[in-house]
Amino acid sequence: MVDVGRVLKSVMRDGKVAVGIKEVRNALKEDKAKMVVAARNCPYAEEIRKAVNEKEIKYYEYPGTGVDLGYTCGKPFSISTFAVIDAGGSDILKLAEKG
Repeated sequence: MVDVGRVLKSVMRDGKVAVGIKEVRNALKEDKAKMVVAARNCPYAEEIRKAVNEKEIKYYEYPGTGVDLGYTCGKPFSISTFAVIDAGGSDILKLAEKG
């Protein structure tokens, strides 16, 4: 079983991510995103989920709020969504299935 907290911190530290809806939209548009993570209260979840399904990339809905997601990722701010550009050796891609 994958330790979600450890994996999220690892990808933030060692990988390359695009944080925030604007950056996620750009990463999806430019086909750079390998996976998208969104907090359960992300106001753009439906839009993101549709784009992820169209692109057939992985998606993970974090069970907490954006504040929780930011804290879990080791950031001092809320994160509603982020795209994984490079996993950086983390196991994050194992968290979710395609689309």
